[in-house]
Amino acid sequence: MPDPDHSRLAIAILVGFFVARLLFAFTLGLGVDESYTIAISRRLSLSYFDHPPLHLWIAHFTALAMGESVAARAPFVALFLATGWIYYRFASELFGSRTALIGLFALNVTPFFFASAGAWIVPDGPLLFGLAVAAFAATRLFFQEANKVLAWRSWLLIGVGLGLAGLSKYSAALAAAGLVAFVALSPQQRRWLRHPAPYVAAGVALAMVTPVMVWNARHGWASFAFQGARGMSGGGLRPAQFLTMALGEIAFLSPWIFAPLAAGLISAFHHRRDDRYLFLLCLSLPPIVLFTLTPIWGGRGQPHWPMPGWFFAYPLLGAWVEQIGVSVAALRRWALGSSATLAAIAGVAAVQASTGWPLASLTTRSGLADPMLEAFAWSDLTKAPIFNRAPSFIISTKWSDAGKIALAFGPRIHVFVLSNDPRGWAFMDESASFVGRRGIIVTPVADAASTIAAARPLFAGLGQPELYTLGRRGRPEIKLALIPAFGLTRSLPMPYPGGTGR
Repeated sequence: MPDPDHSRLAIAILVGFFVARLLFAFTLGLGVDESYTIAISRRLSLSYFDHPPLHLWIAHFTALAMGESVAARAPFVALFLATGWIYYRFASELFGSRTALIGLFALNVTPFFFASAGAWIVPDGPLLFGLAVAAFAATRLFFQEANKVLAWRSWLLIGVGLGLAGLSKYSAALAAAGLVAFVALSPQQRRWLRHPAPYVAAGVALAMVTPVMVWNARHGWASFAFQGARGMSGGGLRPAQFLTMALGEIAFLSPWIFAPLAAGLISAFHHRRDDRYLFLLCLSLPPIVLFTLTPIWGGRGQPHWPMPGWFFAYPLLGAWVEQIGVSVAALRRWALGSSATLAAIAGVAAVQASTGWPLASLTTRSGLADPMLEAFAWSDLTKAPIFNRAPSFIISTKWSDAGKIALAFGPRIHVFVLSNDPRGWAFMDESASFVGRRGIIVTPVADAASTIAAARPLFAGLGQPELYTLGRRGRPEIKLALIPAFGLTRSLPMPYPGGTGR
């Protein structure tokens, strides 16, 4: 059991970061992915195009109870609080509560785990919760004296944890593979290969992800095809993509956290004959190695993809800090510096998102996109004169813009996407039911000509585009063309098999 004094400190850390996350969550507007998620989750489904359904199910019921606003982040903040406590418990079982305490603080002060995984409406939070549950049960199973009852209970809990993770993100399969690898590689644990409990646990996990399989079977395996294609070979080596991916991971983790994390992994490799280190290496390395190296030959990838692997490296960070004998005073200085830096980053991000400052002059001169413009709400779009007469539907030319539009107008107006990449919008409403009716097309001004060319065959007539600019604190930010569209003649093009027929 963890030391009571350390447990009280762990609770204080978790509560402090819980409050900080809530403040941050209610200060920063919804991002593009979050707006899209809330809009898509209006229709409760067995699964969805981009990801398995768990975070969308949470978003669906939260939005019903609390509205389609930043308040929908609250369950995700609470979920990471629970994840942090479970992490502390399993890390304490492995290396002791002081080591777990160091890793717990480092986890929470890391930018990605503070914001995206810890507060935003994305699949990473539910994924990490499920993985933490599985890791906690596995730690008790592998590193305590397990009687028959505890063994069965632990394996079933492992299955439930992996099932929750599988309902969150497809990459959960890598954690399951890592667990199998650990059992196969550890001489002390191979006995479980002859025990029925692991196979029952696998059955539990597979049963839990049945909704994902059923949805994909009904929709031409569209989600599997989409996610699988993102790592396919692009022809030739692309070292620049690898470098971008690696630097992105370091930025998401922050250099001052990445360095001890990497040191912990290296140290663990040297201690791999110890099952505790081998266990965490088997859970950490598959997503880190796979997703970091894939951009060399495949798609460019996203820096958050390897983060579930880094999640399991934090106990190794704590163990490495203990091994090299870092003083309490040095740890306090590092904690204060890391906290102050994170607070500064979060503060600048919140101010930038709401005002455009301090990067406004830089982005204007350089032509670079404002990184925080994603958190800008499009609610003022409803004030455009063209919407004085409500249309039957709105068409966007980008899946990401469609989420912002949908949240601005609410569920009373249907939104479609006219694009070769409509994502989950392709599986929402049936556009054929709107044949003969009037809509409005919303597209960036720069895309107006190509949008008109693509839309003209679909309508009896198109009106003259009206320009409308969304502004932030009096400064124009997003320039849109609003195109009246009269008499839809047929369903919108449908790029995926098994969709709604559009």
